[in-house]
Amino acid sequence: MIASLLDIPTDPPSAAVAYAAAGIRVFRVRPDKAPFANCARCRPPTEKRPNPLYIEHRPEECRCTARTCHGFHAATTDVELVKQWWAEQPDANIGAPCALNGWAVLDIDPRHGGDQSLAVLEQRVGVLPGTVMQLTGGGGLHIVYRTPGVPLPGTLGPGLDVKHNGYILLAPSVHSSGGRYRWSGHGRFLQPPATWPAALTPQQGRRAA
Repeated sequence: MIASLLDIPTDPPSAAVAYAAAGIRVFRVRPDKAPFANCARCRPPTEKRPNPLYIEHRPEECRCTARTCHGFHAATTDVELVKQWWAEQPDANIGAPCALNGWAVLDIDPRHGGDQSLAVLEQRVGVLPGTVMQLTGGGGLHIVYRTPGVPLPGTLGPGLDVKHNGYILLAPSVHSSGGRYRWSGHGRFLQPPATWPAALTPQQGRRAA
């Protein structure tokens, strides 16, 4: 866990390294949010980093055992590897797997009614605990909690998605609208201080029923 606020550089290569050095698993993401091929079998060897596991193939022919080998399963805290990735693709966005980093994220998309869904949710369960938040650059918001360690629903209403088994982009990644992701407050990151609200877990819902 990060003990203090983390200053995030404004350029993605430096930011990716800062996250990795702080113990946050990251991987490269294309502008359309599709991951690059990052896993060991898909990463071509270089003179400085041999890779005996590499198998030459096209992405569509990938036979890696990971369900999405070109995705967040390749996320790492290996600073040297992160430096290599972003040296190869300096404009790549920064992806971070949620559960693998110990996070559960409430993704609010006002374009699809997420703000109204959040208001309805808080009328039902009360105001959600304060925690780390990230502005997505497209008018949306990520509310980041520590994972409760139990399965979570994929959505809590229109425009109100739960990111747990998947991933999110991290500041200063660029949103499809052209705006940049940024952490609330002074743009610094802190590991979430609050755990996912118990009232939003399926187990709690069944007990309440």
